[in-house]
Amino acid sequence: MSDIGKTLRDDHRRIRTELAENVRRALDRGTRDDLNALLALLQGELLAHARAEQTDLYPTVDRLVHEYGRATATMDIDHEKIAVQVRHIAAAVERLRAARERMPRMEARTELREALLRLDTLLDVHLEKEERVYVPLLEQHLSPAEQGSLLERFEGAERTQAPHSTDELDVRHVSARDRHALIFATFDRLPVGGAFTLVNDHDPRPLSYQFSADRPNAFSWDYLERGPVWRVRIGRTA
Repeated sequence: MSDIGKTLRDDHRRIRTELAENVRRALDRGTRDDLNALLALLQGELLAHARAEQTDLYPTVDRLVHEYGRATATMDIDHEKIAVQVRHIAAAVERLRAARERMPRMEARTELREALLRLDTLLDVHLEKEERVYVPLLEQHLSPAEQGSLLERFEGAERTQAPHSTDELDVRHVSARDRHALIFATFDRLPVGGAFTLVNDHDPRPLSYQFSADRPNAFSWDYLERGPVWRVRIGRTA
């Protein structure tokens, strides 16, 4: 019996690999053959894959989601990817601020531009899905009173969530290369008197030395938990 999950995952992995290779060749060499191969992949296999999903795969998925799943689960994944790109942007901005020489500044600018383009694409698709699918459902099937109540709860949740977006910064799954830049970017966004909790998988004591050098007399450092998960409350004092 065939394993549809394995087949689809392998197909997706192959498309990603082929696309990455074709993009690299088109950008690095950019010969006529390279550009033709890239267009052939995009206009041929990629769009054919998308059409096959719409005609043959998604109708079955619709039924299964209705019976067993949650229709907004894919949007949660969008939010996870958006948060990742925001972290990449914050880290690139901090590297750009800290760079003093031409090459590191150029590299940081390139990383920032790429992260911003990825975020722009993610947001464009994500918001389009909400406005074309979810908003019409809300407008057509909720009474004005229900819409008002939902909007009030939503706006209240926005106000409640905003201060907590940087209240805890978990860097355990952030690459070592990006951690310090992300932490400093988070610190620099704090108002005087503000603070956040850093969550790490080891004692971040060396980071405190960097704070002392780069932000002297402007921060507080208080351990909340010492291993195996380390939590430090970092505040902005000046």
